[in-house]
Amino acid sequence: MSVLHFFDEVRELRREGKLHTQLVIRVGLLFAIGLILSGATIENILRGGSFLVAAGLFMAGFVLGFFIFSRINPISWNETKAIVQAGRMDALGFVTLGLYIVSEISFRIYLHDKFPSTASALLFATLSGVILGRGSGLVVEIHRVFRAIHPHGEV
Repeated sequence: MSVLHFFDEVRELRREGKLHTQLVIRVGLLFAIGLILSGATIENILRGGSFLVAAGLFMAGFVLGFFIFSRINPISWNETKAIVQAGRMDALGFVTLGLYIVSEISFRIYLHDKFPSTASALLFATLSGVILGRGSGLVVEIHRVFRAIHPHGEV
């Protein structure tokens, strides 16, 4: 099963009216912002930033976004409205958000001192990784809920 199949399922849920509009907007904004930050990262790398460090931070950010930050708002099936929706932030979501803020502050303070000329490229790489990872994690969670309501995989 390919990643593109997940996006087909999201489109199908949206077409059926079973996907909350705010969730569609949230996923779209995450991908748009992530792509813009990726472009800013590439532009800063072309100006002399370290590609390997930026790629490593992008991958680390993507993993964090996919496995941790995408869980901030749990995705679930709302029986009464018959739609897939994002729930309210739970306790783990608040802890995760707190860790995210602390890590961003630490990143800006410590990496800026160690890599002053490429700090923005590294920051953009990490942020784009986290944001694209979070968006991808949301799509996978939507897929999980889709499989729960379409057990035989009909799209």
